[in-house]
Amino acid sequence: MSLSPAVTHLLLLAREPHWAQRLGELLGPRLAARLITAPNWEAASSLLDERPGILLCTPQCRPPAAACNWPLVLLLDNEPLSPPRDASDWLSSDHLTRDAVQRCLRYACERFSLQQRLQRLAGRDALTGVINRQGFQALLNARLAETGGEGWSLVHLDIDHFHQVNERCGHRGGDSLIQQLAQRLQESIGLGDTLSRLGSDEFAILLDVRGEPSRGERMVQLLQDELSAAFEVEGQPQLLSCSLGLAHGLDGIEADLLLSHAHIALQQARSVSGTSYRIFDARHLEAGRSLADLEADLRRALRRDELELHYQPRLALDSGAIIGLEALVRWRHPQRGLLQPQDFIPLAEESGLIIPLGYWVIDRALRDLQLLQGQGHLALHMAVNLSFQQFQDSLLLPTLQRLFRERGLPHDCFEFELTETAMMRRSSHVLSTMQALRELGVRFSLDDFGTGYSSFQHLASLPVSLLKLDKGFVQRMTEQATDRRLVRAMINLAHDLELPVVAEGVENAEQLALLRQFGADQVQGYLISQAQPLSELSPFLRRHALNRVLQAQR
Repeated sequence: MSLSPAVTHLLLLAREPHWAQRLGELLGPRLAARLITAPNWEAASSLLDERPGILLCTPQCRPPAAACNWPLVLLLDNEPLSPPRDASDWLSSDHLTRDAVQRCLRYACERFSLQQRLQRLAGRDALTGVINRQGFQALLNARLAETGGEGWSLVHLDIDHFHQVNERCGHRGGDSLIQQLAQRLQESIGLGDTLSRLGSDEFAILLDVRGEPSRGERMVQLLQDELSAAFEVEGQPQLLSCSLGLAHGLDGIEADLLLSHAHIALQQARSVSGTSYRIFDARHLEAGRSLADLEADLRRALRRDELELHYQPRLALDSGAIIGLEALVRWRHPQRGLLQPQDFIPLAEESGLIIPLGYWVIDRALRDLQLLQGQGHLALHMAVNLSFQQFQDSLLLPTLQRLFRERGLPHDCFEFELTETAMMRRSSHVLSTMQALRELGVRFSLDDFGTGYSSFQHLASLPVSLLKLDKGFVQRMTEQATDRRLVRAMINLAHDLELPVVAEGVENAEQLALLRQFGADQVQGYLISQAQPLSELSPFLRRHALNRVLQAQR
């Protein structure tokens, strides 16, 4: 008989000498030579190495369950009436034969091998095969305990806006990207390093830096370069943007704290566009607390009416009339003053507050439009930027219907602005919602046109009524011939699709003249007016209308 390769020891704990004698005879010379006898587990454990074995013991010598995780074979004087608890098998002295011993040991070995396999599977991520969160937590605790915390660096990594990747590529494509990412990370790290998948698009890498303390910084720079190269989904290149946070182990640091430090650094990296990394230092703790405070303040701001809308006019180039307004949210923070959208919208999207914030914007914009129409500005329509998350909300359609009904406004005076990236996702729910809103008369415009991936075919199928040229092209066209050609081409493309064009970011007369020459329909920017609160907008609209009348009389 032979034992499984996974089992190298046979340990006998029994006070009665007949067990050692009988088992020695029945095991045969080869296995008997591997049988170790001891009076108790404490005495035996000092004689053994870390390799696993099978424990044969009487009930009186049985060690505590926490002390030994080997397969246990109980040695009994008589056959039990029912199988003993927490034992792999048993042998009784009144039925002790060679066949019984061989059967018992073989079963114990098979059960132990199965348990080991199940433990390995339980500690592995099914999609990528790398260590999962539970396994990594145990390993991190063990590694830090070995060295007292020093000699290790931890990288926390995730994919920016991974839900958008899933929407664009489908869940099968998303899974393929996760597998490719795991493989690329695994191929980039060293033999002494450990890769783990912590969650959906989150990974952690434990770096062994005992021989080279600066290796952590060098590795995150390498990973940044490796992740900047395109991946592939169904034969098409796919670029990912990832954020990485690096934290160094310190004397006495525990696993949870090191993970927290790496996560804070990751949060800092998310504030930078593109694949980027940040290294944790103590100042990040204060920044993290500041971000949490800001989120709490934003929740209160929604209840305390600290938000306000400013409106930037759109000018029709053919008539010179103000025909539209874009609603832009601001936050008048009690301590920090007037905050711009870039100061709090990303936080709102990450925390989920973008949904109630979006409904507040719609309601306030409709209220102000109602006031303006009551002052005689009947030709205005209102444009609102909303997060793509808002269009995925099941309450959007009924909420809009209720708000229009309460305000008594026609639906065709309202317009949603969506970016190219959001439009291209085109999930079935979003498309059905957009179609229902279009049937009500609500319009959609394609914002920041030129910065996304729209082809002519895609543009022709999008449910949009207007294209907005990204201000970057508009502001560069007076300096770069390439951008002038691009602006002219995009305007021509839009007109071929019978879509009017709004040029954003118009700041000087030269830009305005070129846009007139290229055939743009509407313009928006500081040359016309900056965004204004309602109290300043009404006088502006009256002055503008009066100036048009005076110019017409000349």
